[in-house]
Amino acid sequence: MPLLKPVLVDLLEELPSNSTGLGASEMRMLELIARGYSLTNALFHLYQLRQTRIFSEWEYGYLLDGLAHGPRPAVAGLDEELRTLDRKNLRDRGPAYLRSRLSLTEFGKAVLAHKEDFSRHNPIDRWWGGTHLTNDNLWRWNPVLIAPSRKQSKRGAP
Repeated sequence: MPLLKPVLVDLLEELPSNSTGLGASEMRMLELIARGYSLTNALFHLYQLRQTRIFSEWEYGYLLDGLAHGPRPAVAGLDEELRTLDRKNLRDRGPAYLRSRLSLTEFGKAVLAHKEDFSRHNPIDRWWGGTHLTNDNLWRWNPVLIAPSRKQSKRGAP
């Protein structure tokens, strides 16, 4: 039971931040790319570097897809083939990730500096602990749980 609290906090920190609209793993990825880690191998497989432990390497890849392939990307250089490959096609996704050379866009730098909210410019559509997170149902963590506003606008539309 002594490990329950840190694990629950780690899980809650994967909810979008109130200031950036991104979870801890996504923000850590932006931090690492800003520090010059442009290859996915280091981002996905070096646990000590990632410092987050909720997602597997493949799930980390899906988070990167969201950062790079939205209407207003935070990350540039992710192999374009990943847009069309099925998520279950791990045989082809692996080499596409390895071909990628990542960098932050100006928008990504603004998100990293807490000057922009990623979710205001890009669609959010993922599951977190049995809850479907969308732009209209976006639970946040700051470090307290923040329920979605009843009057949230339809953010993320191009």
